[in-house]
Amino acid sequence: GSASQAAGADPSPVPPPEASKPEASAAAATTGAAPTADTGASADRASRPSVLLVIVDTLRADRLPAYGFTGGKAPTLDRLAAQGVLFERAIAAAAATVPSHASLFTSRFVRQHAVGSSNGDTRLADEKTLADGFRDAGYATAAFISNIMINRHTGLARGFDLYDDRVRTPERNRPDVFERTAPQTTRAAIRWLEANPEPPVFLVVHYQDPHGPYTPPPNVLRAITAPPTGEEPTLAVNATQSGYQGIPAYQALPGLERPGAYEHRYVGEILYMDRWLRLLLQAFEKHRSADGHIIAVTSDHGESLGEDDHWFAHGHTSTPDLAHIPLLLRAPGLEPQRISSPVSHVDVLPTLLELAGVPVPEGSAGLALGPYVREKRPLPERKLYCDLGPETGIYDERGFTRVRFSSDDAAARGDLEGSEITRYAWPKSGAWVPSDEPHEVGADSRAYLAEVTPQRFFFEERDTEQIERLRALGYIEPDGDTLSTP
Repeated sequence: GSASQAAGADPSPVPPPEASKPEASAAAATTGAAPTADTGASADRASRPSVLLVIVDTLRADRLPAYGFTGGKAPTLDRLAAQGVLFERAIAAAAATVPSHASLFTSRFVRQHAVGSSNGDTRLADEKTLADGFRDAGYATAAFISNIMINRHTGLARGFDLYDDRVRTPERNRPDVFERTAPQTTRAAIRWLEANPEPPVFLVVHYQDPHGPYTPPPNVLRAITAPPTGEEPTLAVNATQSGYQGIPAYQALPGLERPGAYEHRYVGEILYMDRWLRLLLQAFEKHRSADGHIIAVTSDHGESLGEDDHWFAHGHTSTPDLAHIPLLLRAPGLEPQRISSPVSHVDVLPTLLELAGVPVPEGSAGLALGPYVREKRPLPERKLYCDLGPETGIYDERGFTRVRFSSDDAAARGDLEGSEITRYAWPKSGAWVPSDEPHEVGADSRAYLAEVTPQRFFFEERDTEQIERLRALGYIEPDGDTLSTP
C-alpha cells in the first residue's frame, strides 16, 4: 500500500527530505563495494553483466497489460516485456511473502528450505543463496526491502553486502505495522547505485506497492479509467484480516464497499509502482558493462479479487489468483518472445547466475532458462509447486492439481490419506476450471510432499528483541506461536 503517498507527485529523482533518508546504522554503513582483488580478476569481473532483480509484492500477472489486461497501465513493464522474454505462466512457490522469497533466493521449493511455509517466524539454515553466488563471483550486492516480514532475521540477508530492511512508514489502517513506499525504496536504491559506479553489481529491489491498503495518489488513480459501475455486491468489512466474503480489516477504505472500487485502486497502485520503476531502470542502466546487463521482474504472489469468494487477500490458496505471477527477463543474447511453458520462482536463481556466467550451486530445484530460450528448445515437462503447507498446488503444462490435506499433521508428513484432491484445467487463454482429467498425484509429487526439511524457528534462537518487536507490531499472537499474514 502507498500509505504516505498523499503528496501524489509524479516520480522525481530529487532526493527525499532529510527526515525520510535511511538512518546510518552499523548494518547499513557499508557502501557494498566489491572486494578488492588482483588486476586480472578485476578485469574479469568488470566484463560481467550487472544484474537487477525486482520483486513486486502482491502482483498478480493478469492485472498487467503485458499479460492481456485492458483495464490498467504499466508502461515501464510493457517496454520491458516488449524488449525481453515474457513467461506467460510463472508460478509462485507460495502464496505468502517469506516462503516465496526463500524459494526465490535458494532455488528450493517450500518443503526443501528451512523457512518452510511459515510466514515470519522461521529463517534459512545453510541454504546457498542467489546473493551468495554473485558475491562469491566478485559482485557488489545489495537489497532494498519494503515489507517488514522479509527482514534480516529471516536469513534472506545472507550474501548481501547491504540488506536495507529499514521500513519506517506506518500502514494506513495498522499504524503499528510499517512498510516502505515506492519513492523511498527507489531513492535508496539509486543512492546505492551512485555510490557503486563500477560494474558488476547484483541489486534486488522489493516494492511493497501494490500490497494493500490500496491508496495510490489521486493523480495516479485518475490516469486509470474507473470500471463501469454495474451490478456489484456490497461487501462488509470483516473483523479480521480474512478476505472471505468481505473486506479484510486492514484493506477497508472509508465509504468504499464495492469490489470494483478496490480493484480500481489496486490497478492504480501498479501504475504508481511502474512510474518509480522507470527511474530505477534508468539509474541501473548506467551500470552497463562491456557485456550489457540483466533485468528480471517478478512478484512474490498474487491477490484474490473475488475468486472463491475471497476478496483482497492472499496466503489462503494455491490457485492461480495467488500462484500466477509475472516473470519478465531481459538479457544479452535473449530475443524478445513469449514462452507459455510453466516456470517457477525456483528457476530465477539458476537463470540469473547462468546468464551472468556464474556457477549454479548444487541442489537447485529449478532450471537455468537461458539455454532453452537461446536455443528455442521447449522446456522439459515437470511439476511445479505452490505450497502453503496445508494446501499444495501441483502445476504442469495442462493445468494444476489442488491438494488440501486432511490436517496440519497430515500436511507436515505429506500424507494424502483423506485429503481433498481436485484437478483443474488452465487453458492458455481463459479461466481455470475443474477438469475431468484424472487427478492422480504422481510418484514425483508424492516424493516432494513427503519431503521434510526441519523448519528453523528464530524463536528457538532466543532472539527476544526481534520477538518483542514483531509482537508490538501485531504480527505475533500473544502466545508467541503464530503470525498473522500481512
